Amino acid sequence: MVIKTQEHFMQDEYIEVMSIAQGDIDLHQHEFLELAYVTRGRALHSINGIETIVEKGNYFIVNYGTAHKYTLINNDNFDLINILFKPELIDKSLKCCHSFLDLINHYLIRINYTSLEKKPTDVIFNDDDQIIYNLINRMRHEYKNKKPGYIEVLRCHLIEIIICTMRTISKNQEEFIENDCSSRIKEYVEKYYMNPITLHDISRELNFSVSYMSRKFKQDTDLTFVAYLQRKRMEQSGRLIANTDKKFSEIAELVGYRDIKFFNKVFKKQWGMTPSEFRRNYR
Repeated sequence: MVIKTQEHFMQDEYIEVMSIAQGDIDLHQHEFLELAYVTRGRALHSINGIETIVEKGNYFIVNYGTAHKYTLINNDNFDLINILFKPELIDKSLKCCHSFLDLINHYLIRINYTSLEKKPTDVIFNDDDQIIYNLINRMRHEYKNKKPGYIEVLRCHLIEIIICTMRTISKNQEEFIENDCSSRIKEYVEKYYMNPITLHDISRELNFSVSYMSRKFKQDTDLTFVAYLQRKRMEQSGRLIANTDKKFSEIAELVGYRDIKFFNKVFKKQWGMTPSEFRRNYR
């Protein structure tokens, strides 16, 4: 039996893939994300005080700081594959991310939690077609052999697992059609955030009135258009600062800011630190 704790999860580790033959495991929590896949047996899984029977083919996601435990049923054998990972595996700029919902909204995954029927960390998923199991086995192979580029392969497989899993709890297109206006605004921002765009520009492109777009977007996202655009630019700037050696003035221009002083002001408001501090902390 192995319980991975924060002190054993070293600072330079982003992921661990391991198989566990388990007995009962007492209530515990982790400072990382966990994807657990049951490969044999049944057990009573208690998470946040809610008890659910999990069995072969079930898998689930445990969030940061979430208390959970396993209790065997009839002393049966119970085996798990555990994928323990930190969000910075996906991208270095996610070092301060401590929430699975924040992770799936990242630009490499791009799933808006408002499009999901359920909170992912509250769901026991069923891998009926074994697509997830096969992806996890590929991850185990990469993790065991650690050939050049294995971290990148692990990242790709993990993103695929997350996206395939989120599809199973996504709302039907018919149910989400009322958000079409907001979705199109987001797509426009994704393509042109580096330019000086406004809602007036988008209204001419999409043929919606500015007042309708502003009201609908705020209703669907709980953000104004300006706040959303600013957040998108800051996410991209954080990614560039963490993953490149580009000058801050160059990064500011790449994400749509011509005034470096204003960029620095917005960046500090968003991240709680200056670009220089961010690079020191997240490189």
